[in-house]
Amino acid sequence: MNNIVIRDALKAETADLAILDNLASHGFSQWFWQGAVLAGKADDAFAWGRSRFANDDSIYGWKNARLAILDDLPAGACTSYVMPENDGEDALSEPEEFKPVVELFALATGHWFVDSLAVYPEYQGRKIGSALLDDSLQRAKSAMSGKYASLVAEDSNTNAINLYKSRGFVEQTRRNYIPFNERSQSQNWLLMTASIH
Repeated sequence: MNNIVIRDALKAETADLAILDNLASHGFSQWFWQGAVLAGKADDAFAWGRSRFANDDSIYGWKNARLAILDDLPAGACTSYVMPENDGEDALSEPEEFKPVVELFALATGHWFVDSLAVYPEYQGRKIGSALLDDSLQRAKSAMSGKYASLVAEDSNTNAINLYKSRGFVEQTRRNYIPFNERSQSQNWLLMTASIH
């Protein structure tokens, strides 16, 4: 596969993790981080996103991210971990557009959760996303064999959904997608789950 290496992310690579997370969410992450700018907590959306990935205590941060490296550059990333129990307090302060996602996250409590998976556009079509997903599921088997892996996807992201289905993920439930901008083509967020063998 063109000498692709998949390895743990480094803290120094959090800018790439922020960019790839935004690509995975089709701009939803940047919109979410922009809320911190509007609230006066940050000067720049991506700098805020980078700082969130650089937080050593963040479950979705660099410590739970894996990078695909090609030609000495990050080509893609996958962040995954065991979903902790949500106490519900954070959901109360979330913007309306994010609340349906938080509801689906809560249904994945205790599952291996594939939080973010993306490949830079110039590297797409080389099965890097497949390799990153397979790597994540292999880690899930080592961490919690006999349980479940879950993820949340937009119903309009058919290429990603087809990849997930090819790895045994099936839709469990869905929530309405509340558009955060005029470009969105999605109608629903999907919670998809697969058995870990």
